[in-house]
Amino acid sequence: RESCHPSVACRPLASDAMEPGEYDALVSRARSGNTSATMDLLQAMRVHKIRQPELVVLHGGQLLKSSQRKLGNDLWTVLEQVFLAAVEIGADDWRDYSLNQLTKQFPSSVRVERLKGIQQESMKKYAEAKKIYEKILADKPEDTVTQKRLIAILKQCGKPVEAIEAINNYLKTFSTDADVWHELAELYIEAGSLQRALYCYEELLLVNPRSLYHVLTHAELLYSTGDFELSRKYYSLAAYLDGACLRALWGLIAVNMALAEKDKSNEKLEQLNTFTIERLKNAYSGVGPHGKVATALLTNGLS
Repeated sequence: RESCHPSVACRPLASDAMEPGEYDALVSRARSGNTSATMDLLQAMRVHKIRQPELVVLHGGQLLKSSQRKLGNDLWTVLEQVFLAAVEIGADDWRDYSLNQLTKQFPSSVRVERLKGIQQESMKKYAEAKKIYEKILADKPEDTVTQKRLIAILKQCGKPVEAIEAINNYLKTFSTDADVWHELAELYIEAGSLQRALYCYEELLLVNPRSLYHVLTHAELLYSTGDFELSRKYYSLAAYLDGACLRALWGLIAVNMALAEKDKSNEKLEQLNTFTIERLKNAYSGVGPHGKVATALLTNGLS
């Protein structure tokens, strides 16, 4: 992770993956006002990419008010984290304070210059932000983060066609950037270009073939474009990856019904449909009123 200064380091957590309830425990501890507990929470949010900007501004702001000396070199990381969260929720005072402190400490930092561009974006001063980003790219054309900010400006200005063109140009050079492939897919879906969105998800599956989200979305796009047989295979893969995934199981029901319209005598389809319905019944058993409604539908309407 790029930092404002080489001395800025992340505080290590015990493990890469969080245990169930671990995050809630960190939030609870941070509420006590303990500096170490608050730093652990903010670090966990960075490492695990947890987006709760209100919590970041609340607890990060408290650290900046009362415990700056205790933060050491983590101060600059917390300032950046608070800045980005403040931009997201419109906390202009914290946005400007954090950026001013970072600018004083790192007056020639490219990273801080990029934050200035983000500040301009948050004030809807897109022309000024674009000038900042283009100046950065003039000296550092390989800066992918800044290139993505220019694409973000096109989206914010309501220019999806230009954004699609910019993303395609970006991918000619950085063809393995999964986040940008996903962004392009979403733009194509919004534009109704489902076949092009399918191509994007094929690229995403090459990068991460076991991503449940990508497998499911690919299956749904295939269903929407009428490729029911291939859609069934991807829904089946999703159900294999997570046997309790309701989205995958309901998708299988839908695609099986579509295939059955074309081949009502297919015994394998009937067996798969029966199996899927039973899995859904088990998933909905004992989960309250909505579970009873779903079970009744599965029993009377689909069985």
